[in-house]
Amino acid sequence: MKKPCLAVLLLLATSVPALAKPKDDYPVPCNILWTAVRNTLSNPSNYSILGISDSSQNAAFKIVGSLVPYTDRVALMTRDSGCSLKLAFIEVGSDNADLREFRKGVTKSLAKIEAAKPPMAPVPGVPVNTAPGQQ
Repeated sequence: MKKPCLAVLLLLATSVPALAKPKDDYPVPCNILWTAVRNTLSNPSNYSILGISDSSQNAAFKIVGSLVPYTDRVALMTRDSGCSLKLAFIEVGSDNADLREFRKGVTKSLAKIEAAKPPMAPVPGVPVNTAPGQQ
């Protein structure tokens, strides 16, 4: 009797980290992350914005095409190492594809914003790295 209970406890102990909610902390300032969130929500074929506040960096929206029109919310909070994305999605079932797609959209938009940043100008007096053989 003890061996099956121990086996079940070991299985549960190893599965708990897999069930934990992934962190939504980003190593960028909140104004950049807010731009990515706004870009994601600006797709009218996926999201219908009910309310949005740039000053408090939060929004309420609905998923277009959802069978039950729940109101989902997103808010940003400044952290020491960057910005945290707080999501409140109504989850139906064990797999929340809407939440996954929203996170993926924010990540894609953030990557586009980061790629569009101009390269840093060289600092006077600091040598620029050159390829081997070039001087």
